[in-house]
Amino acid sequence: MTDTTPNLALPELIASQAQKHVTVNEALGALDALVQLAVLDRDLAVPPASPAEGERWLVAAGAADGWSGHDGAIAAWQNGAWAFYAPRAGWTCYVADEAALLVYDGAAWQAAAGSALQNLGLLGIGTTADAANPLAARLNNALFAARTVAEGGDGTLRYKLSKEDSAKTLSFLFQDNYSGRAEFGLTGDDDFHIKVSPDGVNWVEAVRIDGTNGTSRVQGLAHGPTGQSIRSLLFTPGGDGTVSLWRVDAEHAQNPRTATVSSITGDTVTLTDTVAETFAHFSGFMTGVSYARIWNITKSPTESAWVRAVPTTSTLQILNATDIAGWSSGDVVQIGDPIDVTPGRVIALDISPMLQNLFGTVFPQAGIVVKGTLTSPTTTDTVAITPSGIAGSFVGVGSPGVASGVTIIPCTESSPISNSNLVLVRETLAGTATLSVISSVAVFI
Repeated sequence: MTDTTPNLALPELIASQAQKHVTVNEALGALDALVQLAVLDRDLAVPPASPAEGERWLVAAGAADGWSGHDGAIAAWQNGAWAFYAPRAGWTCYVADEAALLVYDGAAWQAAAGSALQNLGLLGIGTTADAANPLAARLNNALFAARTVAEGGDGTLRYKLSKEDSAKTLSFLFQDNYSGRAEFGLTGDDDFHIKVSPDGVNWVEAVRIDGTNGTSRVQGLAHGPTGQSIRSLLFTPGGDGTVSLWRVDAEHAQNPRTATVSSITGDTVTLTDTVAETFAHFSGFMTGVSYARIWNITKSPTESAWVRAVPTTSTLQILNATDIAGWSSGDVVQIGDPIDVTPGRVIALDISPMLQNLFGTVFPQAGIVVKGTLTSPTTTDTVAITPSGIAGSFVGVGSPGVASGVTIIPCTESSPISNSNLVLVRETLAGTATLSVISSVAVFI
């Protein structure tokens, strides 16, 4: 049997003990010091100069003077002297100057659960957290306020979010009934993206800000009253061989113009006659600027292919060899769309090579600004451009004896071979022309 209680170590009365009031008062003093334990400070290693009766402190490490040898103990000023109490595991203590609740772990005083939450596996506020969402909250309002200077802060508030590496995603995702509708952040790289979605599956990137130079790429601006797109103009600098979308230097009649196939070898169509340059001047100026669509009208239904170059006066080089794999000697090819494909006998041009060379990317241009020239003995002849090939939509670009100006036209038909929109041209010739040119000045985005 011991002479102290097991938990608070209060002195016990012994049978036939003299001056029992001393023991009782000592026990009451310990109870007064330890029950509902609250101390003024835990950072002092020496006693305060003028303690008041009943005041308590946690003795800091390196204790000296009247507290020497009592590191970590509870020091209470009782009856004009210091009383020291050794804490035990599980005791709690409120520190007044910090408004902090501490717990003794058997070796040192630590922040109690609730005053500092560390390494939690799950935290749910108003809802249940799970492995997929270890932090979950269901509430109507949330407030974060900066800790002021008076409170020991600096008056600012900054949220810091970090991802593992550039290829990962760090974003805010906004949902409608748990289906994504908007997202912004670093999504898959270190550029800043803003995206929207009508259904949580199909996403449109509205804004992208380059992480290295701050350049902003905007999907499009709209006119407030109408909702119509506000377009920007990109000039296409350069001369022949850079912006020559359409050019024929050889004497030729109006389109559609035809020729007969002599043979097919890989991506090359050899013609029976030396008329390749009457199709288009890909032997020079148009190469690397545009592709022109031709048709095999012997096939039923007709089959198309895209010319990228004219190696000789009797050969056409095709962009994709698989398009002509079924063509053979004797087939008739034509430059100019059949009217059941595009009305108005237009010649379809894909300008993706020029876009790639000038801007480093291919995109669906909303329109194009061009200038043109036509050399012909008949002054009523014209070379024209159209957004659709529909009658009434053609705008003359050049005619003999007329000074060449600039023409602006929309581009509304998507190219089947690139991300650009087609440019559609047509020549109207009473006889033959010796030169037909359309060059780009600028494109609309």
